[in-house]
Amino acid sequence: MTMSVDTMGDMSVPVPDGSINVWHRPGGEDSVTAVLIHGLSGNSRWWGRVIAHLPDHTGVIALDARGRAGSADAPPPYDLTTIADDIGRVLDHIELDRAVVAGYSMGGWVAALFGVRHPARAQRLVLVDGGFPLPRDPDADVEEIIDAVVGPSLRRLDREFATRDAYLDYWRAHPAFVDHWEDSMEAPLGHELEAHRNGFRVRANRGAIEMAAREITVGREANEASAHLEVASHLIVVERGTTDQPGGMIPLEVAEEAAAANSELTMQFLADVNHYTLLLGRGAHSVAAAIAPGWLPS
Repeated sequence: MTMSVDTMGDMSVPVPDGSINVWHRPGGEDSVTAVLIHGLSGNSRWWGRVIAHLPDHTGVIALDARGRAGSADAPPPYDLTTIADDIGRVLDHIELDRAVVAGYSMGGWVAALFGVRHPARAQRLVLVDGGFPLPRDPDADVEEIIDAVVGPSLRRLDREFATRDAYLDYWRAHPAFVDHWEDSMEAPLGHELEAHRNGFRVRANRGAIEMAAREITVGREANEASAHLEVASHLIVVERGTTDQPGGMIPLEVAEEAAAANSELTMQFLADVNHYTLLLGRGAHSVAAAIAPGWLPS
């Protein structure tokens, strides 16, 4: 059997000086628990379609990272190392020693940091189009690099939308979704909204998003973590990027070189999937199969 997201519930987990929110479902006896970390300005519900494909005995902990959605009011610091350490705090809170840790996009860098900082607690890592250094010209302007990679996500935070449907219309017309829209995408995208003045805006701390954007593009610690992984890891890369253009977040050649250099790392390439439909669309089953290998029907 596969899991219904109706079995998931929100839970507050204490962190120093505050708390974070996680979307949680306890696992069955002797079952594996998966910790799921979303992308730059996403939220725990982005994992809903993946969760729906997981076996019903799988434990699930989907974080709202500090500064996003249910953790929008969580205290600083907002750096990726702190978010990685929050995984350990969540495991402590539910009295669990180890888990499979899966990170999507920005979450891939968080998962890699967790694997390096807490290797004994990482049963396995699944890096979903994230976690490895992005190719860049060393002479290029740093701010231009950041804007090219994450500028659209940051600018979305500054917009106000008249209605929830207006926000969903923004995504329906997005190049990544215009030919791939499914009604199931409404729940995770709509979850990140909050009422604001005369409309709605994304519930996120812009400073937290900007810090993470800088770390995944030019941050040394976050980008060196993947080179030091000593736990079993699986990297998924895709054919198309955030605007459905050729090339995913992590280029195929980067993934192939990384897998060749590390016997603990395997890689998987998904054709005809873009960076967003990887989690919210047709790629979700493949991501679930990587998290729970051998448990899912083909």
